[in-house]
Amino acid sequence: MGNYISCLDEKKYLDYFQCVRNYINPPFEWASYFIRTESRTEAIQKDLIFPTIYGHLLSKYYTLSEDSHLIVSLRKENGEDVKYIIDIGKRRRDIYFDEFFGRKIPESILLINLDNNNDFKKLIEARAYYFTTREDIKKLWKGICKNLDNVFYAPLSLSIILLIINSEYFTKINYISIPYTIKTPYVYGIIYKSGIIYKSSGITKKPIKIFNKDLNFLSIINFEKYSTIEPYSLGLNYDFELDQKNLNNFEIQINYDDFTHRLYNSIEKTLETISISKISPEDIGPYQIIVDNNGNIRFIDFAAGLKIPTNQKGLEKIIIEAIKDIIEGIKESPLLKHCIKAGNTVVCNEEIINPDFRKMLVYNIEKQLEDYSNRLDKLIRNIKIGDSRLSDIIHQHRKDEFEENREIISRALELYLTSYNN
Repeated sequence: MGNYISCLDEKKYLDYFQCVRNYINPPFEWASYFIRTESRTEAIQKDLIFPTIYGHLLSKYYTLSEDSHLIVSLRKENGEDVKYIIDIGKRRRDIYFDEFFGRKIPESILLINLDNNNDFKKLIEARAYYFTTREDIKKLWKGICKNLDNVFYAPLSLSIILLIINSEYFTKINYISIPYTIKTPYVYGIIYKSGIIYKSSGITKKPIKIFNKDLNFLSIINFEKYSTIEPYSLGLNYDFELDQKNLNNFEIQINYDDFTHRLYNSIEKTLETISISKISPEDIGPYQIIVDNNGNIRFIDFAAGLKIPTNQKGLEKIIIEAIKDIIEGIKESPLLKHCIKAGNTVVCNEEIINPDFRKMLVYNIEKQLEDYSNRLDKLIRNIKIGDSRLSDIIHQHRKDEFEENREIISRALELYLTSYNN
């Protein structure tokens, strides 16, 4: 831990980032990226990988045939190359991906080792959100220094040390690239043309300008062979959710009490993990959290950065926000809409279409959020997740226990601003 903290003693932002890379990247020295087509193999710039692969979402960037490949080559210290590959035609296709209404180009893609089909990795692009100018970053720095708010957002490039300190709660990072600037629009506002939408014909995606100078980087992380919260609760293997086609032919019967115990216990563990670590991924939903064989959770989506509280009230705020996001994810679950409760059994198959089941699962929690929406203290005292009260789930911390998080982000921001002061 101390070694990572020492990176904040560097004089420049890029030196700080390189220091972090020196600790994370061994045994890999560097990575290179290629697009292979039928006729040739060409290197591709880091910031063009995701718009090139997912350019079909906006036709102006669609240049690749379905039988093209992305190759990621990792160079080991001994000079050996380990190559990972993905068919472009097999870009993200999990059950949670909606290409018509998604507001951003996906941040990850699954890679397979060319020489070992059991070795999977994920390539993720850490991106900065919410900054439209450099002034936004200055405001964030001043706000943290003066304690103007009790919760702050920081992109992963500025908060990665916090993630490393709490690495037991996150997927292992194997490699990170040097930071770079994204020039292609990755985030979009959705404009609805009419009240009735048929597929994608009724919407327009308008690019949103984001300031991101050297705040983005590629990362190669472990792929966890565990299910996320909803499939785990239904007793499904991790690979079920990786392909939307699996929703066309499946059959599940599980005891309702067993199902709800797994579901609510996973949510409780998630909230407790946020409480212990005093940080939360900016993106959080049931499909972004895996549950291992011991019922412990890990976050698998942290590309958007972290929410950082600076006191106990701020911690309680981000936990309430996490509850709301998880509830929304369950209510929109493409898997649970195929389920019904029959006596004390949950029955799921492709022929069932029943949105009410999803809503029933979170009705009591949602109702309590509405009843006490303006009183944080009442929310903490009264909300129950399964049989546990939120007040019993949340760990209490002294004010000074939040100082390390605040100081790490403050120093990283200072390095950034002094390096890019024009």
